[in-house]
Amino acid sequence: MGSTMAEHTVDVFISGAGPVGLVLAYHLTRLGLSVYIIDAADKSHPDFPMYGRACTLHSRTLELLDQLDLLDDMLQVGFVGKQAFTYRDGVRQQGRGFDMFTTIAGKTNFDYLLNIRLKYSEDIIRAKLAELGVVVHAPMKLEHFDLDTSAPGQEYSVTARCLETRDSKPIIVKAKYIIGSDGGNSTVRRIAEIPFLGERHAQHWVRIDGLVKTNIPRISFGAFESSTHGHVLWVALDHGVARIGYVLNDELYKKYGSGMSAADAAAEAQKAVAPFELEFERIDWHTVYGIQQKVAERFLDRERILLAGDAAHTHSSGAAQGMNTGMHDATALSWRLAGVKKGWYKPEVLELYSDERRASSQHLIEVDKLVSKLISGQIPESMKGQGDDPMVLLNNVLKEQGAFTMGLGISYPPNLLNDVSGSTLRIATIPGHRFPDCDLFRNGDIKHPIRLHQVTKHNGKFRVLVFTGIAVETRAALRRLRIAVDNQAGRFDHAVDFLTIIAGFGYVFDEHLGIQRFGRAYWDVDHSAHQKHGVFEMSGGIVVLRPDGILGHTSRLDDFEGVLKYLEQLVVERQPQKVDGNGHATKKELGDFLGENENALAPGSGTLA
Repeated sequence: MGSTMAEHTVDVFISGAGPVGLVLAYHLTRLGLSVYIIDAADKSHPDFPMYGRACTLHSRTLELLDQLDLLDDMLQVGFVGKQAFTYRDGVRQQGRGFDMFTTIAGKTNFDYLLNIRLKYSEDIIRAKLAELGVVVHAPMKLEHFDLDTSAPGQEYSVTARCLETRDSKPIIVKAKYIIGSDGGNSTVRRIAEIPFLGERHAQHWVRIDGLVKTNIPRISFGAFESSTHGHVLWVALDHGVARIGYVLNDELYKKYGSGMSAADAAAEAQKAVAPFELEFERIDWHTVYGIQQKVAERFLDRERILLAGDAAHTHSSGAAQGMNTGMHDATALSWRLAGVKKGWYKPEVLELYSDERRASSQHLIEVDKLVSKLISGQIPESMKGQGDDPMVLLNNVLKEQGAFTMGLGISYPPNLLNDVSGSTLRIATIPGHRFPDCDLFRNGDIKHPIRLHQVTKHNGKFRVLVFTGIAVETRAALRRLRIAVDNQAGRFDHAVDFLTIIAGFGYVFDEHLGIQRFGRAYWDVDHSAHQKHGVFEMSGGIVVLRPDGILGHTSRLDDFEGVLKYLEQLVVERQPQKVDGNGHATKKELGDFLGENENALAPGSGTLA
């Protein structure tokens, strides 16, 4: 009697359990979706060898991981560095190369780089995912999938056929969405027939990790400008290990080819860092790889097929962008996908994932073309005439693109999510840009700040921040805003959280304001949060953050209508609650509403925040 083929039904099927796929599975699960995630390799097996080029996490990625409650575990393992260096012929070059990273990182509370090898970062995220009851199915390969385009919107239109490779056991997974986070040779992208546009280069680079004896300073990130090996990378890693990377130039490639052994890679690394001394006590991993710069034609296909990470874009590791860019994909995609699936957000919100992330990835590819050529000792055509020293030109590119590389300068153009034209309050940040962190204070404790990003952890909802200004100056506007918000009770509460930031301090939030606060409240004791964000303390203002922390819209305190217009374009509304003569929801309707929104009732008068 034949065995029955195993079948699973989930919201999202994820092919590829690298860091991007793991974070997607983790966040989607936290947002209430069911996932089935597979990987062709069982990297959790204790005998699985060390692997992976991704190792450096930049500041914006650290912010995102912290807001997902993933960073602290990584900080237990990784190497934290706030310094970088560049040496040329044994002499340190001040202000060159990666030095600029530490300057730009000073614009965030995460003013450092975190170096942690891929094996350990994946182990950590996989363990956090397991705490949520989700396991990675591996080794398992995606053989094929079909998409029923005639299925209604919430039907399980994806049928994926997989194979457990250890025992050749076939598996069927039915899902509403499929995500390809399965690398540069993505099976999902290939089956979906999404073109992968770009070029592959003849250049080859070497990376080698190991435990070393050396007189090189143990600083997080650095480079040697070598007359024989070009731009040589140095990275201090976890567990006392270091990484050295260099170009396999024509001479070296002719000598070793792409099959260069670990011993040969180590011997050339010793020459590359001269005149410093370097001895490998142990080699953990090495690779020789070619460079390709490609981006998928689209990241969303037929409303149900999505790409993220290397499946969507590939490039060199010259500026350590691989895992960082993938984390931006994961955090940009998860809230949209969860929100659309749950009926919170309109389809356009998910469609904009492809537009925004593809444009950002294309910019990265263009920068990487310059960086990779210069690291390889070649001067790009577009830079001819700007100088004849590739290392000097590389320094110029790194400085110019530093904010983008660190992730702090990544931005998106005006669209439905980034409401530039409809915003009525001019502040220091433009819609479409990251909203910077700032210090706030809890009631009763004005000595120990808590950060804005700590109280706006990623929960898949928009955040409406009410900067009250100085309450005695803005009380009339705040009262009108309170009435306007109460009259809209229930329309957007499922997808929107409020937060009140009060200039100054007192003893009771509501008494200080003269009204019930909007959601949770915090003191801006010295007005520094208002000032940092360019909100005038005498008039206050409203700031709407997207669920990924990007600024979406701004309004004056007396223009809540502008906030409503912004949300109406994005959020699937629920029916507003009827209010009594005092502006309070009636008891029955309030009870019905709270049955679905258990946290919507703020303490105090009984009105909705």
